[in-house]
Amino acid sequence: MNEARHFNSAISINGAVYSVGGYESNRTAECYNPVTKRWNYIASMNYGRHCCGICTHNDLIYVVAGLIASSVENYNPATDKWHLCANIPAGGSSGYTRSAVVENNIYSVVDMQSDGFNLCFRLDPREGRWDDVKEMVGGSNDFGLVSYGHSLFYIGHGCCKRLDVRMNKWESIPSPQLGRYGFSAVIAADDIYVLGGETFYRARQYVTSVDRFNIRKNAWTAIESMAIKHIAGGAAVVSGCFD
Repeated sequence: MNEARHFNSAISINGAVYSVGGYESNRTAECYNPVTKRWNYIASMNYGRHCCGICTHNDLIYVVAGLIASSVENYNPATDKWHLCANIPAGGSSGYTRSAVVENNIYSVVDMQSDGFNLCFRLDPREGRWDDVKEMVGGSNDFGLVSYGHSLFYIGHGCCKRLDVRMNKWESIPSPQLGRYGFSAVIAADDIYVLGGETFYRARQYVTSVDRFNIRKNAWTAIESMAIKHIAGGAAVVSGCFD
């Protein structure tokens, strides 16, 4: 990339990969073209952020909150412009944030640093209003969030849960045998992949193995390890391949 990025967020849309924010880069964002194999800058965000949630909805990229941030904005790749949206009601105590889309709603789980637990919020982009999903989620300060069908999957350190949005109820699911921090979680077909990270927070003992959770079988398996060390970055799926 054009800039070093740490605790950035990544997403794919229309065959391209977008990487936004991070400790070092803050407001800037870049786009990767798999055909030309080049990164190019796009318009900078209105606010700097890291550890933010990211997802796509109706051909727009949404970035949500992040460490000590409550602002939300979306990006239109067709116009190369960012637009501010309604702030998430997490206030200045928000921390690590992850987002995913289920049934045309954007769900975001936020690490509430001051209270030591996670909260889940839901945004209907058509109404532009955030609602609180009442039940508390886990207690991890490092987690991934993906969606499948009517469900939201929360993958945390030693705590994994599934939310059926029709019932608005969280239930526990198995956790991978190997706990890790600073990992990335993505979904492809019926499988959730957890990759990268380290064994303990700031231990710098990197994990190169990849864990795969099959949603239909409700079970984890370990698959081939990565060739690189990957921590506190972003991952996205393009045409069934990880970037």
